[in-house]
Amino acid sequence: MRKHLNLIQFSRAFVPIFVILFHVKAFMMVYFHYNFLMLPDILKSGGVYYFFALSGFMAYYLYHNKFGNREVIKHFLYSRFIRIYPVYWIVTTAVFVVIMLFPSLAPEKQKGIGDIIYSFLLIPNGSNLVLDVAWSLVHTVFFYLIFTIVFFKKVKITIAATILWAVISLAFSIQLLSSPNILLNYLFNSYNLIFLTGIACAYIVLKVRLNLYVSWILAIIGVAGFPLSWINAQYGYTALNIEIATTIASVFIIIGFSSIDLQKDLKIPKVAQYLGDASFSIYLTHYYCISALTIIFLQPMFNPLSNIVIAILFITLSVICGCLVYSFIEKPINKKLKQVLKRNQRYESKSIVKELKENAQ
Repeated sequence: MRKHLNLIQFSRAFVPIFVILFHVKAFMMVYFHYNFLMLPDILKSGGVYYFFALSGFMAYYLYHNKFGNREVIKHFLYSRFIRIYPVYWIVTTAVFVVIMLFPSLAPEKQKGIGDIIYSFLLIPNGSNLVLDVAWSLVHTVFFYLIFTIVFFKKVKITIAATILWAVISLAFSIQLLSSPNILLNYLFNSYNLIFLTGIACAYIVLKVRLNLYVSWILAIIGVAGFPLSWINAQYGYTALNIEIATTIASVFIIIGFSSIDLQKDLKIPKVAQYLGDASFSIYLTHYYCISALTIIFLQPMFNPLSNIVIAILFITLSVICGCLVYSFIEKPINKKLKQVLKRNQRYESKSIVKELKENAQ
């Protein structure tokens, strides 16, 4: 089974790009009174929903052969930890320092120590995080913790617990059940269903070999589904909301791209691959880059620039900023931490062999 899926890897760049488009749209409307994208009433791109579905897909795709093996839990959680927390902590600390030095930039961010700790640990507490975009990471971390139950040997209990979790989450999402309790709303959020949808995509792709042309059609429909979802939400052609419509589009993209990847070893441009690799850093930093650029471009010297040029500069420079963070911070740190993981694995393997030899004697 091919583990490196080139198209899927590239598609990770969709998340920050879509989110950037809509954040630029919001900044352009508020500060420059310019209707960028011509979608004034749409607040969400749905890019994060693709990230949720893709997280579920990759978790199942990479680890389905290890279900029922408790020894995998440590590796799984550590690999997820180094993927999320190190660069998140660095960016969060940088933003927090700026907020402390210049509280007028974000007065609503002034919090107590408890809120700051919750924010750094990505624990839901119902208040704004230091890093606004990290709201999605709170749900992602929770999903990864829940996913660890598949590594326990009680298969029937695992399946039953998952189904129960999905049913209750569905009941909360359609408001058959509701609660003012913050923790309950996180435990049974509609986003859980999107993660599970990604798992279902992985199951389908691993069980069913789709025709290559059908896979391309699905992928094209999925990619087109995002702008069509935005237009539909703006003009109300159907009753589908952004979350449902973009989740459906995400399913088409994931099944289409992964089915192609499993049949053809496509070479994607290095720039596209790099953007996929840098997607997390771009996502974490783009909002604050746009905020800083807004302060700069509001200065009189930039008045001659047209609004469309400013919007394009916002998009381009925020992507470049994220890429720099990836190249000089995220990538080196992840490389070091992965080396630590490999050394620990070799040490544990040697310890097991030594123990077996001693028992044999």
